[in-house]
Amino acid sequence: MKTKLAFALAAGAVLVAQSPAPTPAQTPATSRVGELERLGEGGRDLMILGVDAPGFDKLKTTQRKYAYFLYRAAIAGNDIAYFQNHRSAYEIKELLEQIYLHHAGVDAATMEGLEEYLKLVWAHHGQYGHTSHLKFVPRLLTFKQLEKAAKQAAKNGAEFGLKRESLERHLARLRPQIFDAKVESIQVNQVIGVDVVATSSNGLYEPGLTSKEIQAASAEAQGKLNVRFQLKKDKKGRKVAEAEEFKIGGAYSDQLELVTYWLEKALGYVDNEQVEVVKDGVKKIRFEPVPHQRKALVDLITYFQSGDEKIFKDHSVAWLKTNSAVDYLNGFYEVYKDPRAVIGSYEANVSFRSDSEKIEKLSQSALYFEGKMPWQESWRRAKVEPPIASVVNVIVETGDSGPMSPAAYNLPNYSDIRKEFGSKNVVLLNIEGAQSAKVKEQTIQAFYLPEDQDLITKFGDLGRQWTVYMHEVIGHGSGQPDAKLNGQDPSKLIGGTYSALEECRADCVALYQFFDPKIVEIGGVSVADQLTAAKAMYLGYLGGQLRANGLIQGDTVREAHFRGRQLVLNYLTQPSTDFGVAVVNKDGHFFVQVTDVAKARTGVSEVLTKLQTFKSNGDKEGADKFFADFGTKVNKDWQADSKGRMDALNLPRERAFVFPQLVPVIDLKNDRDMLKDVLLETKETFAEQMLRFSRWGKSREIAPK
Repeated sequence: MKTKLAFALAAGAVLVAQSPAPTPAQTPATSRVGELERLGEGGRDLMILGVDAPGFDKLKTTQRKYAYFLYRAAIAGNDIAYFQNHRSAYEIKELLEQIYLHHAGVDAATMEGLEEYLKLVWAHHGQYGHTSHLKFVPRLLTFKQLEKAAKQAAKNGAEFGLKRESLERHLARLRPQIFDAKVESIQVNQVIGVDVVATSSNGLYEPGLTSKEIQAASAEAQGKLNVRFQLKKDKKGRKVAEAEEFKIGGAYSDQLELVTYWLEKALGYVDNEQVEVVKDGVKKIRFEPVPHQRKALVDLITYFQSGDEKIFKDHSVAWLKTNSAVDYLNGFYEVYKDPRAVIGSYEANVSFRSDSEKIEKLSQSALYFEGKMPWQESWRRAKVEPPIASVVNVIVETGDSGPMSPAAYNLPNYSDIRKEFGSKNVVLLNIEGAQSAKVKEQTIQAFYLPEDQDLITKFGDLGRQWTVYMHEVIGHGSGQPDAKLNGQDPSKLIGGTYSALEECRADCVALYQFFDPKIVEIGGVSVADQLTAAKAMYLGYLGGQLRANGLIQGDTVREAHFRGRQLVLNYLTQPSTDFGVAVVNKDGHFFVQVTDVAKARTGVSEVLTKLQTFKSNGDKEGADKFFADFGTKVNKDWQADSKGRMDALNLPRERAFVFPQLVPVIDLKNDRDMLKDVLLETKETFAEQMLRFSRWGKSREIAPK
């Protein structure tokens, strides 16, 4: 599970350091950290931030090399996200990139429109909003402009990868996918009462399939994390759904083959530990690879080769037991892009540990907090392994994790592994802290009541930090199913609503437990400031969701995290119940007002208990109704007001990131180990990063151009 960023409007050797090839938008190299550019009308669609990863140079050389090969594996899998998001997304990306790289002779107006749309496609891995799940179209580019530019680029040597169709036919086929917002408009549709498969337009289900065909497939196929469904005909000519596994030789074979190539390179740089061995009756000390760390990589490679999800679970356990300085994700994890909430999206990242003292103390208190949960005792876990919890600086994120990044993640998602082995909770420090000071100030002044602005300025960041910490560390891993489920996974029983339920539940754990004295004891806040900081936490959380109504297109909240936060906001502000929270109208604008934070906590306790009841009982009907009543519908008045205020201030709606670049230092005289060292730089623009990902993602060279 991820925590989405709630936009806070965050001697003798020849050494060669490889740099990226020039691109049309290249500017003189400099350190690029902080706000780099904005996209959309008034710069409101997307803000791009450059992030640094301080401390990389303090890692051991072998750890830097280990990180580099994991980095290359992450980049190698990036294109999978385009294929998963929509069947045409990768073709659109390739078309636009080739024009961008061979644009000589294309007029400036066309290039302006093409570049903006291309950057949005890069950020979202296709033509659908990462959080809205709705289609977007070019703002400044027409089909005639695109057609003319493509023909000019072809003359300039652009290679569009066309095999069985002409450029004209290729453009005509992609035209409605790029320019018509009404064609396949919804990527992920989880509205209750509709055929969620037939009405969703992602790349996990071939067009023409419906829920009926999926439900007719084997139970094993329906429950698999790593399959996509193709439309076939049986001997009687009836439509059937055929599951194709994500593996080498199956779906995404080319990408996964290269991912495993780089993972195998990383195997040579796993951390070593001292072990005592006895040989010929003599005890000796030697160094061997750390077993869990090595096993995690070996199992991951085998999983990509075989498609066997049981091996991925073995990998998950070994990965969970690994506590190395350099860590990673690579695989199919979160199910937010599947309307059935079953199939995992590809994501990868590489990070290294930063200061984790406070979050580790929180982790050690997991059993304590489990005993303080407001739900019935039989749903509390009697044994809680302290989850691995760390604060990291992320080096790169790809696929469903980047360039639009979460603030944190809690994995693995398998409930049986969580119950037996716990979970790993990771907060991405450099992502969480990345923000524009100007945007932060504007947001506080525009979206909080005057009497609350100093409070948010002083404690808002602290409240946000501990919401993330507790959401991940004691939220997702808490609770257990009712005994009557006999080992059945609640996520499978509840279905599409489960993702929103689980994110909301973890949020509510944080909002509920921040009041506990243990938070003071572990150094989260002083006793004098705890209630004040709690109020700031509630104001930030609820006010952020009130503002988020202006980010949502249409009248339905679709993204799981937004649905959860909308539910809490609507529940606490019910006109018939006093939970010490209200949405008030002041001078024609809406604000969240918290008059009694203790009452607000009581309301959160009610929500939390209801959510755990649905989860423990596998109650699909109850969960669906609760979210339909409180979490799915947009408040039109809030939406119009928030959107108007954001537009007036030119506040960007979402964020994407330019990650640090790892630069290989090559020793040309060393055939055995050419990789001498690895440097970290922050010199790239967004376009340079994404074009390099496209090049490096297809290369086996240690230092590609």
